[in-house]
Amino acid sequence: MIYTVDGPITKDQMEATLCHEHFKWETDENYANQLYFDRKYDDVKIEEAFHALLPVLQKLYDSGCRSIVEASPPIGGQNVKLLRKLSMASGINIIPCTGHNLPAYVYRIHSERYAEQLAGQWIKDFEFGLDTIDGVKIKPGHIKLLLRRGALSDVDRELLRAAIMTNKQVGIPIHCHILEAELAEEVMDLLEKEEANFKQFLWAHTLNEKNSDVIYRALDLGIWLGLDMIKANAFEENLAFIKEAVNGGFEGQILLSQDYDFYEEIMAHGEKHPCASFFTDFIPYCIAQGISPAILDTIICKNPGEFYDF
Repeated sequence: MIYTVDGPITKDQMEATLCHEHFKWETDENYANQLYFDRKYDDVKIEEAFHALLPVLQKLYDSGCRSIVEASPPIGGQNVKLLRKLSMASGINIIPCTGHNLPAYVYRIHSERYAEQLAGQWIKDFEFGLDTIDGVKIKPGHIKLLLRRGALSDVDRELLRAAIMTNKQVGIPIHCHILEAELAEEVMDLLEKEEANFKQFLWAHTLNEKNSDVIYRALDLGIWLGLDMIKANAFEENLAFIKEAVNGGFEGQILLSQDYDFYEEIMAHGEKHPCASFFTDFIPYCIAQGISPAILDTIICKNPGEFYDF
């Protein structure tokens, strides 16, 4: 099953999916903590965000989008009450997450059994739900991690270990923000050491990495690659990688998205926001450049169902 804010669906119900988007990143850390740990919501804020965001989702739906993966972890203020309201009004499936929920400095004080305690919390999030709203137990559909640049830090190592433990216990896939080769290599080393399930691990922002050897190591292990920053200035680069994937036979291991903060874009650009450009511009561009609709259907519709199904 795939877990959405409106309950579980089958992978065939995913259809055209954006696999890495942010609805509204919450900069107020206290409110973000309140949303996750206390399940307390500010209904005035929710109504304001709902009315700002609904036209974005309606435009996405009209452009062909049927599912969106929320990439804002608890520390970024994922708001499941808002997400459910948006999903119900727009008809778009929204896959929420658990994961990164504490500032890194907490590890300095609570390093003992840190991974085990985090895993315990994330397992509870899945078993008991992030919240129950309108009688629907909202379970996370993935674990979202944000790893910092540079060598793999002790706290990020423990985050990964916690995610692997949780995955082994309940099967939930891991969606991991990685930005550079040194870090990616260390992450893969740790995944191998912990005997992780590579087929349930997504390397977000893969194209920030220019070392093709590192990317091909990930592919050989079975790791999924996120081409998830497909904005207007990056069409050519992403198309080139999709062609490479098709020619190399690994188009079944990539997921696509834009990585917009929808609320930020609507505040900055109003109705001229670019949040549907993946469907209105990028897909036609790919077809015009020789990518078949059948290949695009596999990547955009079938692949997300395969990765997020557990």
